[in-house]
Order: sequence, then C-alpha cells, then structure tokens
Amino acid sequence: MNRGRKRIDLEMQGKKGNRQRIWEAIRLTPEAFKIQALANITNTEASVVYSYMRALIKARFVAVISATNAQEQTLRLIKDIGAEAPAVTRSGNPSSSGKGTEAMWRSLRILGEMSADELAEHASTATSTALGTARLYLRWLKRAGYVVEVSPGVSGRPARYRLAPGKYTGPRPPMIQKVGQVFDPNLGQVVYRQEVAE
Repeated sequence: MNRGRKRIDLEMQGKKGNRQRIWEAIRLTPEAFKIQALANITNTEASVVYSYMRALIKARFVAVISATNAQEQTLRLIKDIGAEAPAVTRSGNPSSSGKGTEAMWRSLRILGEMSADELAEHASTATSTALGTARLYLRWLKRAGYVVEVSPGVSGRPARYRLAPGKYTGPRPPMIQKVGQVFDPNLGQVVYRQEVAE
C-alpha cells in the first residue's frame, strides 16, 4: 500500500534523499536503465523508484524505450537538467514545495540583518511568501540556533534577526517538520527537536 513519501529525515541516506540518489543513478547510465536496477543501486524500494519514474515520464525527463510490463520497462533519460534531481509532482508538474523556504534561507545569508516583514518581502521576489510563514521560519531557526535576535520587537518596531556566525551549513534550507523538529539536509540530520510535555 502506497502511503506517500516518508519524512525527509527518514528517507535520507547520508545527505541525500531518495529522489536525489535515483537521479544520480539515472545520470550514470542515461541511455538505458530499469526500475529494479535503480532500486538496487540506490538501496531504495522499487515502488518508490517506480513512482518517481512515472512522474519523470509525465514531466518528459525520461522516456520508455521498451516494456513488457510496468516493472520491466527499459527507460532512457531525454532531458538532463544537471546534478539536482527534478522536483516534480506525481502528475509531472513542477513542484513549488520548499521554494519559499529556499528563498528565505538564501535571503538570510545574503542580506544579513532583517525583520520578518523584510524577509517575506525579499523571499517573495522568488516565490510568494506570507509574513506569517517568515515569522514561523525565523522562530524555528532561532530555536535551532541558526538565527539570533539582534533586537526584540517593541510596539511599532518588529524584531530583527540575522544568521548566527558559522550557521550557514550549505545551500539547502533547514526544514521545519510537522513532528516538531528542524532537519538540516546539508548535514543530513535533525538539529533541533521540540520537547513534548509529558
């Protein structure tokens, strides 16, 4: 039974998620590959590889060369966009998931000190980012030690933040997960876990 994708911290091996490992394996033998071979190479369940292949076929990154059945298809890479695995939905459309977080993380690194309002505004040049989203992201990054509050918010003046020294761990943004933790894909580890009251 397909229950959807696992949380990224559960699916990652080292610093790479399933889709990234699959994409790298495809690029090693772009002219011909099979689902089971990719599953073996990447140590990933065949059903996960199959699901990603269906999305890549619909998005026209991959084409079927020959097939006796769905699991025995021979596939070929027809659109190589480089090292980063394509972020596509099951229907083959570009996925916007995480784009706002990427834009906020990039803005924090480049612009230095800012308020949540300014962070949302700068991130919105890449993708629409709500003020509430920026506030929430800063709150979690502060808990995890990634940002410091330079000046607290007072009436009529919002709090200001900056990236903490030595806390830029890489280009991929730390992710706030619904289970109450912050996962850093650059490090491949959970860096903060909210304590649950007994």
